[in-house]
Amino acid sequence: MEGMEGMEAMGDGDGDTSTGDGDGDPGDGDGDPGDGDGDPGDGDGDTGDGDGDPMECLDLDQDGYGENCPMGTDCDDDDFNNHTVDGCANCMDADQDGQWVGCDVFDENKPGPDCDDADFNVFTPEGCENCVDGDNDMVWVGCDQYGAEKPGPDCNDGNANVGLDDAVELCNGLAENCADEIDNAPPDEMCAPEYPNAPNIAPMNGWCCNPDGPGQDGCEICSCVEQFYDLDQEVMNGCECEATPRTDSLAACSDAPQGYLGSVGEGVQLQDLVIGSVPLIDNGLGNGREDWYSVDFPESGNPGTRPNTGSIQVSFAMNEGSDYRFEVYRSCNGVAFAGSLATQYGVGAPPTREWWFFDNHTAPVDMPIPALYTDDVSWPDTVYIRVFRVQNDATCNNYQLSVSRPDN
Repeated sequence: MEGMEGMEAMGDGDGDTSTGDGDGDPGDGDGDPGDGDGDPGDGDGDTGDGDGDPMECLDLDQDGYGENCPMGTDCDDDDFNNHTVDGCANCMDADQDGQWVGCDVFDENKPGPDCDDADFNVFTPEGCENCVDGDNDMVWVGCDQYGAEKPGPDCNDGNANVGLDDAVELCNGLAENCADEIDNAPPDEMCAPEYPNAPNIAPMNGWCCNPDGPGQDGCEICSCVEQFYDLDQEVMNGCECEATPRTDSLAACSDAPQGYLGSVGEGVQLQDLVIGSVPLIDNGLGNGREDWYSVDFPESGNPGTRPNTGSIQVSFAMNEGSDYRFEVYRSCNGVAFAGSLATQYGVGAPPTREWWFFDNHTAPVDMPIPALYTDDVSWPDTVYIRVFRVQNDATCNNYQLSVSRPDN
């Protein structure tokens, strides 16, 4: 039929009556629509990428986010801590304290969040709340960590005199220690470094600490080295007044060489005697405010014989302010002017500025009965002289003795 011929023309040229590939089926010749294997899709019976599997999730930093991943895409697949656009833009450690802000995730690699990313010293809420310098001494407390801008911790944030540790204690009525103990060091330790150039202060117990009030310098000189005195009470001057050196005088009566002035023969005057000073008024025999000397006046070995052996004269060559007097003793355990050393006043005569001893009689040869002549006053072969101050207490002026034996 012509009509059948028309249908044959619609076939696939294989002599059958079906459209397709000549095997009676539409499609690829196997009776199935699709790719020739009877299944729609990619030729393996599955929809997808050509191998039968969905698209693979690519997550390089293992944070659960990445290309084709169910949780979503990753803005930086090399950074575990960030996957959102905001995280990648804002995750930072601006103050370089090792604590981060703005990240999507925090861990040991990027801990956080930092409570203040502009402050190296704080990162926890407690640190941001408590990091303070309450006493304004530039040493801090309560911070998470300390550095050059905020050193710490302050051992006492209520005392500006201390910071990281105890400071050098000063004698000032304040505490320079963490325990708030006022002036708790020995005065010598507090004061000596403050006045290193104050002279002649005793190295032990030389200082006292008596501040008038908080913040006031309380250093006072309590004792000086031997034979120095603090008369002006000026700490900077130290012990400014030098008394007679104990190399040239004695504190007590004795025959020690330091106080020995020499031997005086007839017609001799001692030269260049020590210039001395006793700054404080006499406080009694043997109590220290005195200078002692000894002098020999040998009776024998001189040109004449008694009464022609010269006369002994002791006085002051210098006596500033007329402040000094002296006494003469025959022995250290004796009494002043005993043994007829003072004929006018006798034993215990008052201190003097001048003393003479001489034989006040004619020679035996000129007496009616020379054999009956005796010297009933013994010659003072050795005398001990005590010098002391009698007025103008606490004065640094001087004296100098004059000792001679003029001929007669």
